[in-house]
Amino acid sequence: METLAGLESWNYLQIIPQLVTILITTVFISVISYIYYYKVKRMKPDEDPRGIVLVVELIIKSVEKIVVDVLGVKYKNLTVYLLYVMGYILIGNWLSIIGLEPQSSMYTVTLSMALVTFIGIYYIAIKFQKLLFFKKFIINPLELITQFAPLISLSFRLFGNILGGSIILAMLYGVTANIWSNIPIIGQMNLLIGVIGPFLHIYFDLFAGSIQALIFGTLTLVYWKLQMEEVSSHKGELTIKLPKKLRKQQAINHEEEIYTERSIMEKK
Repeated sequence: METLAGLESWNYLQIIPQLVTILITTVFISVISYIYYYKVKRMKPDEDPRGIVLVVELIIKSVEKIVVDVLGVKYKNLTVYLLYVMGYILIGNWLSIIGLEPQSSMYTVTLSMALVTFIGIYYIAIKFQKLLFFKKFIINPLELITQFAPLISLSFRLFGNILGGSIILAMLYGVTANIWSNIPIIGQMNLLIGVIGPFLHIYFDLFAGSIQALIFGTLTLVYWKLQMEEVSSHKGELTIKLPKKLRKQQAINHEEEIYTERSIMEKK
């Protein structure tokens, strides 16, 4: 009965605050992308970029440099994905400066983004390592448990940092309001948070939000890079085993030579 009563009291028209941020962020990225595409299409070949085109191209070049530094020039096409993910996190966090709830404060959002990275890890691992990727699971089945570490680390790192900043700000608002309310006449206005609040929002919303976007994007590339480097380690194992086989074959050949020499001496 309590469950039914709870369902009846649920407001299906209620909008989760993070959904508003997601919608605004998506529209903003789409509009900027369209404007950039439209202006670039109309530019002449000898015309220098300026305005929004120049700003977007500088951002693209910066993100492309991160991709090239981590993965190499061959994979610079991944700049598009990394640019969107970092921009999505960055803009969503910056919108909290005007009072909106950052979408990264909802775990389903961070989990969804981390899941894409997690799937990419297996795709790259199987693509580069082939069946050698499953070798470690056969040798040590406990490796199956550690495979979920990147998913948990990426999702909870972003979620925890953004949510933690929101909680700290909310607590400071409450504490300063409680302290200021004891002051007569002007106690109705929380002037204390009005002084320190902007600096806190600049740190938690702008600076910390930008750092978290950069960390999430960089860790995504690092996890993918590690799977590519596993190939060289497997090749190293093969090159280590080869001399051992040669030494074993040389020992067998040496024994056969000794046996042949003894047979000849016995016949004499």
